[in-house]
Amino acid sequence: MRQVRRMRQHRFAAAGLTLLVGVLALAAAAAAASVLNVHDEGHLRFVHASGSVIIDEGRVSGSFPGTVRVRFLYNGEPDVSAVFTITGHGGSISARGTGRLSSPTSPTPSFGGHMTVTGGTGRYTHVHGGGELFGVYNRRSYALTVQAIGKLPY
Repeated sequence: MRQVRRMRQHRFAAAGLTLLVGVLALAAAAAAASVLNVHDEGHLRFVHASGSVIIDEGRVSGSFPGTVRVRFLYNGEPDVSAVFTITGHGGSISARGTGRLSSPTSPTPSFGGHMTVTGGTGRYTHVHGGGELFGVYNRRSYALTVQAIGKLPY
């Protein structure tokens, strides 16, 4: 009887130790997760337009420097949207954003809104999160100046 009790105690102790090791491994993995604090800005040039969709691209600088390609939707209304991909060292991050023009009749209206990460590649395959998106749209040249700010865990 004592033998059976000792065996049960050893099994419970082993199960408890296994559980503890699992919890510590999860805590270590969570602590090892990285966060990219994005604060990037780019002055983009017009590439192509089709209807109310404008394609701009260019270099961005800041905490995630690289190149960006933006698909900007402006249909004459104050609400605008964008889908973009920034490609930098180690991978790329894709996001979508929505915003509102502050002065819709201005030749260079500014806009502000929110962005949500939709995916990533390479080192940023598991990136998620979001932040804020700001910019200025030049109606004459179709050029965009954009700024993205956010915390992106990956």
